[in-house]
Amino acid sequence: MKVLIIRLSSIGDVLLTTPVVRCLKKQMPDVELDYLTKRANVEMLESSPYLRQVVVLGADMGETIEKLRSERYDYIIDLHNNHRSRRIRRALRVKCKVYRKENLRKFIYIFTKRNVMSGRHVVDRYFGAVNVFGVKNDGEGLDLFLPKEFDGSFSANLKWNDISVGQFFQEPYIAIACGAQHMTKRIPVQHILKLCNMLQFRIILLGDSRDMEELEAYSTQFPPNVVNLCGKTTLTQSALLVREAAVLISSDTGLMHMGAAFKRPVLAVWGATAPPLGFTPYKTEYYSFEVKDLHCHPCSRQGGERCRKGHFKCMNCQNWRSVALKAEEIVTRKDFNGEKTI
Repeated sequence: MKVLIIRLSSIGDVLLTTPVVRCLKKQMPDVELDYLTKRANVEMLESSPYLRQVVVLGADMGETIEKLRSERYDYIIDLHNNHRSRRIRRALRVKCKVYRKENLRKFIYIFTKRNVMSGRHVVDRYFGAVNVFGVKNDGEGLDLFLPKEFDGSFSANLKWNDISVGQFFQEPYIAIACGAQHMTKRIPVQHILKLCNMLQFRIILLGDSRDMEELEAYSTQFPPNVVNLCGKTTLTQSALLVREAAVLISSDTGLMHMGAAFKRPVLAVWGATAPPLGFTPYKTEYYSFEVKDLHCHPCSRQGGERCRKGHFKCMNCQNWRSVALKAEEIVTRKDFNGEKTI
């Protein structure tokens, strides 16, 4: 049987579908699995041993549909369920199963602050789309397979431009995810600086070129234990640095789910979104940091480009000292191995 899985975006959401991919292939070894996604997410999937191929959603939807038609799939598993995935399903005219979103519950929760969410993690809800095959969640968490050259001792000898990767692995370090797709989920730069001044261990800042530009204005103020790699690494290279970190501090973003995939301890700092929406770090040790009793929180199911109230208290009023203390506690504890699940 030939099956197409659809999840078009984003990085974190794609990672959250990986348990479905693994369980489908392991519990149905004869199935051939292809995955349709945007080009930006291919790095997260192309080394997966469970996929036959990753198909890129092209700029021309018609061309993409024709390519998919030529594959003659027997079944579609739509884990995105938006207008584009629906168009593809209609065009291919094969049997399909669809992930059911909790949009009405989210609407009520966000606009009334009354928590009517089901309490089920999105990963567990994704499995509703494969119950037709009798596939069950094995409880092993997320997957993220890196290229072979990133494995074991090879990674210590890697060099990226002027960066010698091995130098980072000589002592424990704390990784901080600086970016997010939407502004109201990002940790503001002034608070990243505050965290860096509180932490005594080596710190690696991860993000894209946009984050690099924002951090440059503060570059002279960061202490010497901080290495700013924003905009200097590919997505896969960032993933390697997350994998080797002692602990990851992140807002609700793709790197947070990378940390979960590698079973790293995650300190999740919540801005516009909130844990009950179902996107907490999955099957790894994590600690949530929220500003409690904030009447406007949560304000969005996926974040926005500005705080509607103008104060951004969900980030500006975080207890950053508590975040720093928890990070250092994890790094220094004698039984640390980064694999405890709570």
